[in-house]
Amino acid sequence: MKMNAARSSSAWLLILVFVTGVVVQPSALAAPEGMVTTQQLMHDLQVSSQRDTIAGFLIREDVQSQLNARGVDVADAQARVAALSSAELATLAAQIDELPAGEGLLETALFLLVIFMLLDIAGVTDIFPGI
Repeated sequence: MKMNAARSSSAWLLILVFVTGVVVQPSALAAPEGMVTTQQLMHDLQVSSQRDTIAGFLIREDVQSQLNARGVDVADAQARVAALSSAELATLAAQIDELPAGEGLLETALFLLVIFMLLDIAGVTDIFPGI
């Protein structure tokens, strides 16, 4: 009799565990609504990497001092970067990598000087009276 009672309680316990597993399992193992493609995953990783690059740039002390010197709050700049679309973020990340601050200033100044000299020689302007 004791053996039947033990088997009976074991059977009920097994049934209870099985029913609980059947009820809980669908919600625990629910698949996401849509499938994620490799391209979407790579795009998300690229956007995340670009945000990290720009955030790392904004953390630098020299950049923060330049922002403060121009009256821009660093927290506002970080919030604006967080609100950028993926296309704007890609453009900004590419420009940060390609054009460090101040690069090309001498070439631009010389180019403008040559243009003004040519315009002065042609008689369009009178910037350099001695030419």
